[in-house]
Amino acid sequence: MFNDEIISEYRDVLSREKFHLDPADIEDAINAFLQYGLNLERTEVKGEVFPDPKDVVFYEVKMSKEYAYLVTGNMKHFPKNPLVVTPAEMVDILRGSH
Repeated sequence: MFNDEIISEYRDVLSREKFHLDPADIEDAINAFLQYGLNLERTEVKGEVFPDPKDVVFYEVKMSKEYAYLVTGNMKHFPKNPLVVTPAEMVDILRGSH
């Protein structure tokens, strides 16, 4: 799931010098999101606290789709929600062992 803000954030982060990624590879990854992902609008979330305001869009896009997961390595950046999981938890879910 994505929207224009998320695509822009991915492009910005992946282009950082510290990652040493080829610009063509970045565009290939972005194009895969655009081709195979769901382009969704944000569903405004009220009453939740986000340490980093840039993370709100990810949560709000996730909330646009019922039973969608948000997979993150930064659990502390998002409200407690059973559909916000770590990558390891997502692997367990996909394997059916969660």
